[in-house]
Amino acid sequence: MSDGNPQTPQTDPADPPVIGDNPPQAPAAPRHGRRRGIRWGRVVVIAAALIFAVVASAVAYFGIRVTNALNDIEQDPSALPTGSRPPSATPSVKTTYTAMNILLIGSDTRKGERGLSDTFIVVHISADRKSVYLVSFPRDMYVQIPGYGKEKINAAYSYGGSSKSIETIENLTGARIDHVVVTNFENFVGLVNKVGPVTVDNPVASDPIRADSRGVKYAQFGKTGPVTLTDGNMALAFVRERENLDRGDLDRTLRQRAFLKALALKLVTPEVLANPVKLLDIISMASQFITTRDSGLSSDVIYSLMASMTGITTGEQIHLVQCPVGNFATIPGIGDVELVDTAATQALGKALQNDTMPAFVAAHPTTEYGYQPSAPPSSSKALATTPSATPTKKKS
Repeated sequence: MSDGNPQTPQTDPADPPVIGDNPPQAPAAPRHGRRRGIRWGRVVVIAAALIFAVVASAVAYFGIRVTNALNDIEQDPSALPTGSRPPSATPSVKTTYTAMNILLIGSDTRKGERGLSDTFIVVHISADRKSVYLVSFPRDMYVQIPGYGKEKINAAYSYGGSSKSIETIENLTGARIDHVVVTNFENFVGLVNKVGPVTVDNPVASDPIRADSRGVKYAQFGKTGPVTLTDGNMALAFVRERENLDRGDLDRTLRQRAFLKALALKLVTPEVLANPVKLLDIISMASQFITTRDSGLSSDVIYSLMASMTGITTGEQIHLVQCPVGNFATIPGIGDVELVDTAATQALGKALQNDTMPAFVAAHPTTEYGYQPSAPPSSSKALATTPSATPTKKKS
């Protein structure tokens, strides 16, 4: 066994034989004046092998537990629609992976009921795995729900669960949704209690400031810029605010995207990734807030996706986008709705389908935040100065 030295090592006859070595060929030397030769190369190799074995065992141990946690998430064979659907994304540039569109549904389902969807966000993962786009579809968008006529988009989940929700978004955009995950948002923000405080770049202030369910008021929400969410209750109050935001649901979805971005960046910090116990706790907790997933989103697919996305580590790689809306209207029997900007939404669909989101955002700059805010988020360096088509006032 070589110790890494290119020269032939000299054997000290006084050294005891090492298991696995050839016995020394030289005759025994006088015992006086002997020295202990230490084979540092061999020691390092053996130590490295032991460390590797320990690490491998730990990875295998946690891997089994992670798999068990993922397996606890219900897989719904009917989560994806059947029949005619858009084709899979086909990027023009050849890459190792393919682009992926995952619909994240935040449901306000009560026990024993399906309920309405509180959040529709399409997570677009680029084929080169260098960027992620969180695309919100505001709950009051007035859209065609296949088989039910025109309604607010959040009614799709009530009519037919995730399958009808996907069908509605595919019908609206023309882009294929590859996978779907249904979450309970209240449990989701509880992740803040696991990972520690999350600092969100608040894009819009809420004024007047309203107390949360415990009677706590957060003066920090009354200003734009960095806001540190110290626990799940504070996070829930941040993402649920609607009535005291100037643009109602549009501002709320903007806050939700900002929170998801901040949480994602928190999860990829060394303090989390380098702590297997904390990481396992987070994955186990995540399995609690994810109520269902489509049957194609297997544990193997999730593992492969996680492995391919290790390069997503900075805020500049995560983009917040809103499906374009034009104006507000009041529809008899339905209430206040947000009208779809049809041409821009079709362009968004092509970008999701063809993995050309950077070009879409460049051509529709106000969609990156949903509109042109009067006080841009502090993290924005290239926000457009063109006026937005979105009205300046919206109350629920």
